[in-house]
Amino acid sequence: MPGRIATLTLTILVALSAPAETLRLNLSEAVQLALRGGTQAELARSAEEQAAVARREAFGSLLPQVDARLLRYSQSINLATFGFQIPGQPPVVGPFNVTDAQLAAAMQVFNLAALRHVQALRQAETATRYDVEAAENDVAAAVARLYLLAQRAATQVSSREADVALFERLLKSARDEFAAGTGTRLDVAQANVQVARARQALLVAQNDEQNAKLALLNAIGANQASDVTLTGVTAPPAPPGDAVARARAQRPELKEIAAREAAARLGVEAARARRLPSLGFEYQGDLSGNKTNDLRYSRRIAGVVAVPLLHADIEAGVARAKIEQHDVEIQRTQRERDVEQDVRRATLNVQNANARAAVAEESVRVAEEALTVARDRRAAGYGSPVEVDRAQDAYRQAREDLIAARADAAAAAFDLAHATGDIRTLVVEAKP
Repeated sequence: MPGRIATLTLTILVALSAPAETLRLNLSEAVQLALRGGTQAELARSAEEQAAVARREAFGSLLPQVDARLLRYSQSINLATFGFQIPGQPPVVGPFNVTDAQLAAAMQVFNLAALRHVQALRQAETATRYDVEAAENDVAAAVARLYLLAQRAATQVSSREADVALFERLLKSARDEFAAGTGTRLDVAQANVQVARARQALLVAQNDEQNAKLALLNAIGANQASDVTLTGVTAPPAPPGDAVARARAQRPELKEIAAREAAARLGVEAARARRLPSLGFEYQGDLSGNKTNDLRYSRRIAGVVAVPLLHADIEAGVARAKIEQHDVEIQRTQRERDVEQDVRRATLNVQNANARAAVAEESVRVAEEALTVARDRRAAGYGSPVEVDRAQDAYRQAREDLIAARADAAAAAFDLAHATGDIRTLVVEAKP
């Protein structure tokens, strides 16, 4: 037992000391992993397979149906049941052995209701295929957002590491000036405060980066103990032309609802076609006898015309199919409005985010100039440490705002690509 405990302890220590795997990912690779191992896309593909099975099952009902049976039984017959009486013979004949081989076949030659039902299910299968595309687009957009968040957090970490290095140099300069008698103890204290605040901001940025990476790893289905190195991302270009028109032509959600509308229309036709006659073919062959050497063949071949005369469920089925068609038409109208709203909102967000990024770039330039002026005044003996401190804070905040504005602009561009359906190119690139 002590040996087993020691072995287990050694195994745990080795596992804990093993270096974590490092994933180097670009955006296409991240989307590819999410499409391959993500739940949303996998469930959509499962729904498509179920629709294909339902369509094949309905189509199978139009094909010939063949059954074969082989029976060997012992039987006795009461002739009086059929009105026969044989003088001198008991009314029950048998028991006697019977060998019976049966073959039965049936085929629907014409059944418009079944045909329309198969066509409706084919349209439903097409709709689920567009559902898969919509799910893949959603996955690509979600992964792009998480990727941008992780990249933004990494940029913030780099920026705050630079702040720490800067304020540590300023602290050393303040200490040297104090030791030389040209500085004050207050300057050193203020420099210490700046270093402490920069280190605290760095810890917050590092925590944000780890959380963003965990969210990305979870979305792509990777090992969350791994480390992630992002190899860059660019915002998707905005194709020329009307964004609303592109969305109406490309969004799989609109194609899906159009297919469901066609399926609902065929469902109404299928329900109405149940009122029409259907034509079928039946065959039944029988090879039977008392013994195997006296088997005899008999058969029945029939053409069947079935005419529904009184079926209350037909009218109920027609009414139900019409209601379903009406509901789908309402959903199509609403979905078209939703898509247009998505595009217009995303377009406004892109314009606003680009404007904020431009303002943030100008703010960084102005803050950098103000910081340079404050340092020059301090070096010339006209400025105060407080003035430099405030200028440094303003410059740091301006850089933070610029990082956030650029990330928001890239995220807005991906949202617009998702709203117009242009993000499908990212999905196609990610697929092997």
